[in-house]
Amino acid sequence: MSVPETSAPYAGGRAPGAVEESDETLRIGEMAEATGVSERLLRYYESRGLLTPGRTASEHRVYTRADVARVGLVRFLLDGGMSTKDIRFLLECVHEKVNVARMCGELDSLLTREFVRISKEIESLVLTRSYIAVLTDRPLTDADLREGVTQVPAPATSRPR
Repeated sequence: MSVPETSAPYAGGRAPGAVEESDETLRIGEMAEATGVSERLLRYYESRGLLTPGRTASEHRVYTRADVARVGLVRFLLDGGMSTKDIRFLLECVHEKVNVARMCGELDSLLTREFVRISKEIESLVLTRSYIAVLTDRPLTDADLREGVTQVPAPATSRPR
């Protein structure tokens, strides 16, 4: 939805494409409360193309319940280490009904790269946790052992600085 660049009134009193507020829509403060994400961060997500709120005739942002779920997905992917650029691409392909056939190769490459990056990060974290377990004499749980966390590096002769 395009947003007019001026705040001048429109003929008929409404901006073209303006969204009516209802019980089903949320203002930015309500959206922040519903998602646990600050208003500033919601504006940042919008600037990065991760969210596209509607606008009222008076140019106030208006979000839907689907936007609440979208913010949750964005947070989930950011927490996993994905960049906002990659998240935008993913959301455009999967959620915006972009011609995925045309972009399939790029999307598959992006997801493969992220899968490999996350797998390496998990491996590193598991090894670090195992090392700390040895240094602190903490036993690894049965679940840890079932997951293959059996190779624990030998503790150093002196503690790291």
